[in-house]
Amino acid sequence: MTKKAEKIERALQRMVFRHQCMDLEKMEPEVLEREEKYKEKLRKSAAKIRDWLKDHDDHRGSGGKAVKSNITDNESAKMATSKGVIQGYVGVASVDKKNQVIVGAEAYGQGSESNLLIPVVESIQANFEKIGDPEVLEKTKVVADSGYHSEKNLEYLYNENIDAYVADNRFRKRDPRFVTAERYKDLPSYHFATRSGGKRLFRPEHFTFADDLSHAICPAGKKLYRSGSKVRVKDYLAYKFKGAKRDCLPCHLRRECLRKPEKTEIRQVAYFSGKKRTGKERFTEKMKRKIDTTIGRAIYGMRLAVGEPPFAHIRSTMGLDRFSLRRKKKVSTQWNLFCVVHNLKKVHTYGAVAS
Repeated sequence: MTKKAEKIERALQRMVFRHQCMDLEKMEPEVLEREEKYKEKLRKSAAKIRDWLKDHDDHRGSGGKAVKSNITDNESAKMATSKGVIQGYVGVASVDKKNQVIVGAEAYGQGSESNLLIPVVESIQANFEKIGDPEVLEKTKVVADSGYHSEKNLEYLYNENIDAYVADNRFRKRDPRFVTAERYKDLPSYHFATRSGGKRLFRPEHFTFADDLSHAICPAGKKLYRSGSKVRVKDYLAYKFKGAKRDCLPCHLRRECLRKPEKTEIRQVAYFSGKKRTGKERFTEKMKRKIDTTIGRAIYGMRLAVGEPPFAHIRSTMGLDRFSLRRKKKVSTQWNLFCVVHNLKKVHTYGAVAS
């Protein structure tokens, strides 16, 4: 906002300088009047921002960095939606599986949900403490999608002894039930590699690693040989693999595999074992091993049937598409109200009783 005010003031100074130069020349009265009105508009805009900055601090995002502020509603945030980027809030709700009753709801002024798992779990705990069930999380399984998957969130769940199932972005790729999914796509799998430096490049997840980590198989079906084990990469341990010249040099996928195919001869890739230098396994790796079990997949598979229906009901039946209110407190109150009404309709329709 400070930069915006300075930009407006610079534009105003340029206009004043231009007018001083034009004073020496003949200027049409209507043009002069129009210019004066625009100058007054700029003065008011700059003054409004300066006054606002006196009473407001930086709005910081989940990473602690200052994000773009908004004079109208500084607690809101820019977020991408199916209808474009909007300034608003994300509504989060926690749903009980047994009765499909919403047990926690809150609106947050940020676009990313990655750091919201902890406050959501704490709000559930607080709500059940009010109704006399403070030990609810000791007998509950918490299921959340990949948007909440992070080392910090999983460490919190582990330390709090909460039985949780949080998927990661590669969860379905490891699921044998989806092993043939690629055959139904129009393009080969390597066309879905993410961009790096303006080029589509294979990432480690596009390689297949042997169970004993003795070798790896690249997307072209060639073998990469292990060139190092328990190598330190930043704060983690990794296994390194590299291809053979006889395979990499004539490969038809060099441009999708190497950042500089005209200079680099072979591809190298690292597999992170999930352990830090201290030898401790990361919580994200523990969760991957847990959720990849048959029971883990079955429990996580219930999320769609439990968590999604209330959102669809609120949006379609009750006509809630986006909030028209401003300020976090008001938006959160409206979101809670819609969730309460949804609960009442559920109880009336199905005869369910919230435990």
